[in-house]
Amino acid sequence: MKYITLLCFALILSACKVDDLDDKVKDEFKNYANPPSEVYSNEDEPARTLPANPAGCPAWAKNSVNHITESMRLPEGCKYDRVKIVINNQSNIVFDCNGAQFNGLDKEFRQKPGTTYKIGREPIDIGILIRSTENYQSNNITVKNCNLKNYVRGIRVNFYMSAATVSDLKNNINVKALENHLRTLSPTNIRVEHSTINFSHKDGVYVDRFVNGFVLDSSSINSTGVVGLYLDSGSTNNHIKNSSFTKNGYSRYVSELRAITKELADYSREGIAIDSSFNNRIEGNTFANNSRGSVFIYKNCNEFHKNPNQIPRYQSADGNIITGNNFDDEDVGVWIASRQSEDLRDFECGIPKVATGIKYYGPYGRTTYFYEDYAKNNKVLNNEFKNIRFGVIVEDDGNTITGNTFTGSANTNIKVGTKYRTEKLSNPVKNTTIKSNHFNSSAATTNRILLRYSPVNTVISGNTPADVNN
Repeated sequence: MKYITLLCFALILSACKVDDLDDKVKDEFKNYANPPSEVYSNEDEPARTLPANPAGCPAWAKNSVNHITESMRLPEGCKYDRVKIVINNQSNIVFDCNGAQFNGLDKEFRQKPGTTYKIGREPIDIGILIRSTENYQSNNITVKNCNLKNYVRGIRVNFYMSAATVSDLKNNINVKALENHLRTLSPTNIRVEHSTINFSHKDGVYVDRFVNGFVLDSSSINSTGVVGLYLDSGSTNNHIKNSSFTKNGYSRYVSELRAITKELADYSREGIAIDSSFNNRIEGNTFANNSRGSVFIYKNCNEFHKNPNQIPRYQSADGNIITGNNFDDEDVGVWIASRQSEDLRDFECGIPKVATGIKYYGPYGRTTYFYEDYAKNNKVLNNEFKNIRFGVIVEDDGNTITGNTFTGSANTNIKVGTKYRTEKLSNPVKNTTIKSNHFNSSAATTNRILLRYSPVNTVISGNTPADVNN
C-alpha cells in the first residue's frame, strides 16, 4: 500500500484512486502470450484471384452462404475464398469435401496482431455451420475431408433455443428438467472426420450448449487464436479422438474492431476447453505447444452475467475421461477445475466471490478475484506426458489419475489441492485417487506428486518408483 500512497502523492494534481492505479498497473505491466512464428498478410494486400475450379465444383461465389440439403461429395481440387457452408435443420447427410480448401479470407494468411482488417475483408464468421432448433432435431450429419483456414470459427455445431427457453434458463426455472429435455432436442451424432481447421481467429471447432454425441475423429486443429475445440455448457457424450491440437490459444480476435490483438499470458487458452460439459471422452489425441495447456475442465463463473446474451451455467464439468493421449511440451497437461485458482476479476462473474488477493506487477499490487469451480469424478487414464511443466492439476473432488507415464523435464507431475476454497470455505480437495502411474522425469527437482493445502482422503498406491507412494 505504501507504493500506492507514494504514487498518489507524486500525482497530487490529479484525483488518484486505487482502481485507477489498478488499471494503470494492468496496462503498464502486461505479460503477453508469446505466439509461435507465423507468416502474416499485409492489411493493404490485394485480394487474391483463385484459378478456375475443376469441372463439377459448385459455383459458390465469394461472400456467399451456401445451404446443403442433401448428401454430396465435391470433386477433387475445389478451392474457395470467403465462402460459408450451412447445414440447417437437416439429418442423415454426409458432406464430403474430398480435400476441398475453404479460406475465410481473400488472402493466404491472417494479419498480424495490432492491425485492422478493412471493411468487407474481415474473416467470415464460420466456415461450416451445422444448426438446428427446438422444433427440429438434426442428427446423423457427417462432415469429412475438409480443409478450413482463416475463419473466425472453423466449424460450429449450434442449437438455437427459443426466447421462452432462454428466459427460463436465465431465471433458473426448473432448470435440471429443462436441460435434460433440451438434450433430447439438440443436434446429436454430428461427426467431423479427417479434416483440418487451421488459423481460426477464435475457436477451431465450437460445440454449443446441450449438443449430444458430437464426434471429432482423425482431424487436426492448429494455430487457432483462442481454444482449439470448445465444448459448451450442458453438452454431453462427445468423443474427441485420434486428432491433434497444436499451437492454439495465443491471441484474441475482436470482431467489433476487425482486429487480432495480443492476449495476456494469464488469459491465453488451451487445446480443448470442457466448460460445464460432462461425460465426454478425450481419447488417442496429441497435444503440443498450446499456449496455456492441453485440456482444461471447468464450470465457468457465469462470466459477463450482465450481458443479455449470456446464460448461466448450471451443469458441473463432471465425469469426463481423458485417456490414451500424448501431451508434449505444454505448460499444463490436464487441469481439473482450472478456474478454481485463476484470477477472474475481469470476467464479471455472476456467482459469489470466494476470496480476493493481490497480484504484484513490480512494486504495484492489483486486486484479484477468485470463485469456486466444479469438476468432479473425472478420470485421467493411460496418457503419456512428456516435458509438461504441470502434468495433471486437480482442484476438485473425486478425480482419478491412473496408469499414466510422466517423462522428460517437468516442474510437477501431479498436483492436488486448492488454496482459496480450502482457506476460505474450509473445503479442501477430497477423494483423489493416484494409482499405477510411472514417473521418469529427467529433472532431479521434479515434484512427482505434490499435495498442497491439505487435501483429504488422497489415495496414492501402486505407482513406480515405489518411493513415490510414501
